[in-house]
Amino acid sequence: MSRFNEIEIALVERLRVLKAAPEKTINLLDISGPLQVSGYAQDEILEVLSALAQDGILVFAPGDRVRILKPLPD
Repeated sequence: MSRFNEIEIALVERLRVLKAAPEKTINLLDISGPLQVSGYAQDEILEVLSALAQDGILVFAPGDRVRILKPLPD
């Protein structure tokens, strides 16, 4: 498994813990803080978040937040 896929799985699991659902906004610190403690670098986390944004699953919102647009991938 590639590092990107590993981070993507961890990030999606974190979003599920935060009960991410369409139209919900989530603070980026609530996402990245625990992932950084788990050993993932901020730039790696941002790369995965950007890929999810390109896939139309989320968008970056004002106030260091992300807005979920679609259900999370399995």
